[in-house]
Amino acid sequence: MDNQKYPAKLVSFRANDYQKGKVPGSFPGIAKWEYNHRNEIIRHLTNLKNQLLAIYESYIPSARIKLKYPDSSYPIVIYMKKLAKSHRPDGILKTLESEVIAVHALGKLVVGITEDSLLKFIQLIVDLTGDIPTTREAWITHKPDKSGTEREAIVPGRERDFEWIHELTSIEHVKTYSPSEVLEAMSSTDMQDCIKDGEFKIRFFQYDNDNDQIVRTQFNQTFKLNEKEIRPLSYSPELSSYVVPFINIETIHQMAAFPGVESITSFTRFRVTSSTLAESTTFLEIIQPESEKSYPRVAIVDSGIGKENNHITPWVEEREIFVPFNRQDNYHGEFVGGMLVYAHNANPTLKNIVDTGVKILDVVVLPAESQESIREDELIDALETALEKYAETYKVWNLSLGSSRLCSGVISDFTASIDKLQDTYQVNFVIAAGNFVELRQAWPVTSEDEMDRICLPADSIRAVTVGSIALNHDDTNLVKQGETAPYSRRGPGIGLAIKPDVVHYSGNPRNYPIQSINSNGAIVEDYGTSFSAPLVSAIMAEYYEQYPGQLSKTMAKALLIHGSKHPLTEKCIEHATDHYYYGFGLPSRIHDVLNGNEHEITLVFEGRLNAQQNRNWVQISDFPFPESLKAGENKIRGEILVTLVYEPHLNPRLGSEYCRGNVDIRLRTLLEDGSYETISKGSSAGEINQVERWEKNQMTKELKWSPAKQLSFISPRGKKGSTDLRLDLFPTWRDITDKQAIPFAIVVTIRDPKKMATVYTDVSRSLLKAFQANDLKLRYTPTRITNKSR
Repeated sequence: MDNQKYPAKLVSFRANDYQKGKVPGSFPGIAKWEYNHRNEIIRHLTNLKNQLLAIYESYIPSARIKLKYPDSSYPIVIYMKKLAKSHRPDGILKTLESEVIAVHALGKLVVGITEDSLLKFIQLIVDLTGDIPTTREAWITHKPDKSGTEREAIVPGRERDFEWIHELTSIEHVKTYSPSEVLEAMSSTDMQDCIKDGEFKIRFFQYDNDNDQIVRTQFNQTFKLNEKEIRPLSYSPELSSYVVPFINIETIHQMAAFPGVESITSFTRFRVTSSTLAESTTFLEIIQPESEKSYPRVAIVDSGIGKENNHITPWVEEREIFVPFNRQDNYHGEFVGGMLVYAHNANPTLKNIVDTGVKILDVVVLPAESQESIREDELIDALETALEKYAETYKVWNLSLGSSRLCSGVISDFTASIDKLQDTYQVNFVIAAGNFVELRQAWPVTSEDEMDRICLPADSIRAVTVGSIALNHDDTNLVKQGETAPYSRRGPGIGLAIKPDVVHYSGNPRNYPIQSINSNGAIVEDYGTSFSAPLVSAIMAEYYEQYPGQLSKTMAKALLIHGSKHPLTEKCIEHATDHYYYGFGLPSRIHDVLNGNEHEITLVFEGRLNAQQNRNWVQISDFPFPESLKAGENKIRGEILVTLVYEPHLNPRLGSEYCRGNVDIRLRTLLEDGSYETISKGSSAGEINQVERWEKNQMTKELKWSPAKQLSFISPRGKKGSTDLRLDLFPTWRDITDKQAIPFAIVVTIRDPKKMATVYTDVSRSLLKAFQANDLKLRYTPTRITNKSR
């Protein structure tokens, strides 16, 4: 444990750290065309025109019959070659009085368009084709800007056509929205679930005009449904989702072909899938909590802990039961509960875990496997009921449950609700990444199999998603200790967000399972992400228990990620491929995150970007950096790690663009010539004014739109710069309507890897001069609980 004499500092933002002006950005250049020569452009536009004609001639006649209104809108799909919003056909859509009604996978835009607008689109391309320059440069000139600098400009009178060519050459192709896309998430098993339930879910596109009512009215009339038979999905008010009675499979396919239907799915189900691999003859003694002590608290949302379980029941403070006793099988819930209290005794080599005991809220929602499953709407109702009663006391909720429905480009009603519950009740859900049933056959993975992607609800943006790493190994195992377990599902999450967020230990099939206890206190063995998740829940719960003052869910997640390291290298994870298996790594306990030593210090910041309050962006212009890390003239050395977690506005209608805001962070140092240069590497390497990089590259390499990111400065010998540092925070939004307040938390650690510089003292003195800062002294020293086997 690091020295408690060197606690982290909670640093308050000063009024002048928040900037009122426009968020700094590069001067917008003239748009590039995907094709530069006339012949290439004409060939591309001709293809687009033919695709639109095919839609008009083949799709519109049948769709018109179904909707029966001449001005109805129909969904068509525009696939983009580039992902940035600046390449979208916004100018053309505005001219056509059409707009994007949904976004699915990256670059897949669904547009609502009328029959007349479709004809205008075709005519627009025809007219434009006759007046295309030989090259782009023919329409480019130069003129001075306000500062007198010569910049490229479009030849006067050509501005509209120039932009239209840019937008059209950015489109890859256009097609109708097909029934196969409506049924994309429906497997044969899902169809059987629809039959069993006697109902299923339909989501309609939202046009936000009269067309919404037209589609639903004609849909009901076509399939002879009255208003009582098709009811809104109660927990999904942001989406146009309805519960529809099952008639037969043929009718489902007919509904999928109805214009305006976005998706048809069964209700996602959650089942208990694990079973005991082995039961030992070794029993653990009961550990009783001490009445005068305070413990971390975790709500376990699972299959329950039996009242006759004398080992775990003393740690259960409250119970909320949604499954009758005769339908319960407590094995899974007791294994999870055992991981919270007895993991260190059952697994002596297990590290980075809470070994002090954890108080439990037992939320029983999963029925015995023989008794089927729980449906998503039932689970949401149960969660909301429990949260209303216990959210103030229990801030960490462990969901070691998963489904068979893979993360895709569409946000499910269930995931959107899971995110909303966390915002409403200000809690952290810790969710298992899910188990890949087939098990990987090779490691490291050289070719990706989309079937091993994370499952619902592990794609929750607000939640902490947990993957598994192997606890032990021998020559018979595919992976070694600390490597990704062959069943642990991988990211990315929605919109290439980092998922899982972190990892922890679990079993290594088949010879090295992880161990917990059963209802009799006997050691039992199993493996799965279900059992790594509670280890992270306990760590996060300890943050809430030990943190001095009020800990927000944003800061809790930031501290968890900041203390995470690659389990093999014990360094920060930098590469996207590693992120998608390990997240940000294996997390640490709070004393290892917030307690430092003379050669390092951790600073914690928390705030809100809010344009309505003129808090447009942040610049700490005199960021405290120790003089003792100067490395000669005009050089600085040492290590800086910065973690940022923020909570952007979310819009589930927009799929891969679910996160509507991005916050960019960077550290810059003053150079001899008076300019500032970025020294941080990671989520944002480079200056704002650099040439634009392709959006997908920014998303994978710089974590753009990802609500958690890290950057670092590492230079043991020294790098050009000075101790005059700036910390900048720049928000961007996908649309002006998304410009909502963004809560954020920043954790910064400055250290001298050589353990020579007086970092803690130097930074503390700088803080006293210019900042208001308080020591983050933990509430008490944790005491390990122990017992003996018998």
